Amino acid sequence: MTNVDAVGDGEAVADLWDLEDPLAAAGWNDRVAADLAPYLTGDRRPARVARIEYGGCHLVTAEGRTPGVGRLGRTSALDDDRSDTPLAVGDWVATERDKSDDRLLAVAVGPRHRLVGRRDPSRELLEQVLASNVEAVLVVHALDRPLRPSRIERSLVIAHEGDVLPIVVATKADLDLPREWQALQDEIPPGTPVVAVSKRDGRGFDELEALLPRGGTTALIGESGAGKSSIVNALLGRELLATGAVRGTDAKGRHTTTARELVPLTGGTCLLDTPGTRELGLVRDTGGLDAAFVDVVELGLHCRFTDCRHDREAGCAVLGAVADGTLPEARRVSYLELRAEIEELDEKREKREQRLGEGRRPRQG
Repeated sequence: MTNVDAVGDGEAVADLWDLEDPLAAAGWNDRVAADLAPYLTGDRRPARVARIEYGGCHLVTAEGRTPGVGRLGRTSALDDDRSDTPLAVGDWVATERDKSDDRLLAVAVGPRHRLVGRRDPSRELLEQVLASNVEAVLVVHALDRPLRPSRIERSLVIAHEGDVLPIVVATKADLDLPREWQALQDEIPPGTPVVAVSKRDGRGFDELEALLPRGGTTALIGESGAGKSSIVNALLGRELLATGAVRGTDAKGRHTTTARELVPLTGGTCLLDTPGTRELGLVRDTGGLDAAFVDVVELGLHCRFTDCRHDREAGCAVLGAVADGTLPEARRVSYLELRAEIEELDEKREKREQRLGEGRRPRQG
């Protein structure tokens, strides 16, 4: 099976920003203006990061989309060691003109209110920001490939951890796979929107568009070949981002999206496409795990012991729900595995803080 080929042309993407007010189209509003005001000293001007690639970035300014470069320190020097991403797509930045080569320099980053991030694959105690200042995230899964519940659950935890609304989107609905569609719905916790779409016959996109936050940015995450760029093209109404061939034997696709890309829809609403991600490691938990497993958490309120681990304890309401068939065993196991992953990282972080307190230099990661 092959998706429709599209021209992923940098100039074509830049043309999308050839608007009367590009900053407004990128989501500029009073809150962003207030956040960025302390950094806009002298001749500095505001911009939003639209794309990051090796050696530079693209910025949306009052004049449109233009090449730029970051001149920022590594944010891993911050006290909370939260992030190892000094510049992310979706960031609002203060810029200066580089007089030597006439490029814009991003010299300061405004606050990141909501973000989608994962554990840095090379430094496990740090967060790699995939998308910054987003209100929603589309968790994309193609119905023509095996369902991976654990990946979807991880995506939901990551979304909730960043205070971002998750929306699960099933692509290739035209293939008429009712069992696969039902299996996906069964894995989605209560309250999480889920919609099936088809680029081929157009079904589901009106419903999906109605779920997007008006005047906000929506990111897309999913495996390579899941149909993220096809969703962007459909919502744009034009074949702008490249979509690649998908092998019929295993439904795996090529990594056609090679960089995160911010594109405007209307009225300050934007989409942020991302490359296929294989790893979605968690960083820490400040409520995202419970929000993604609200069914397990609510059952846990009825356990005999307040510190019940939902493993082998007597009077465990979660185990009772598994026994009577009201909670899938796989969901209980997934919750415990994700909790254990977070607890292991917390333990490593505590040991790192102890080494710092003792004056010992911590190992990288």
